[in-house]
Amino acid sequence: MTSKRKGNWTVEEDKNLCSSWVMISEDGPVGVNQRDTRFWDRVAAQFRSNDRNTSRTIKSMANRMGTITKYGKCWNSAIQRAERNQPSGTNQMDVEHMAEQLYLSETGEKGWNFGHCWWILKRCQKFHTVIIM
Repeated sequence: MTSKRKGNWTVEEDKNLCSSWVMISEDGPVGVNQRDTRFWDRVAAQFRSNDRNTSRTIKSMANRMGTITKYGKCWNSAIQRAERNQPSGTNQMDVEHMAEQLYLSETGEKGWNFGHCWWILKRCQKFHTVIIM
């Protein structure tokens, strides 16, 4: 049996997914008052409108967004703690370096791989929940 699994997500696919997710999740008239299946149908439709040649399934999109959300919340928590503990005379690069060290030590990951997603998602309310690892 041949696997239907497509390879790793590209940066452009991640950005498209995050942008689609934000657009649908922050849709004022509908907002959170939509069933999970309807929500992901709408995200997938938006994603596909930006990438007509995609073979990504709704399940694949939901799983990928779950991964991005998990690590995005951890990153946000690390950034917030680094900003609160920012010594005098440090700049934003210093804060991001401190945040990266916190993130790596707490997640056990080898690197912060979702910076391209973070720029899209960082203003979303969902990512302002602090996670204590």
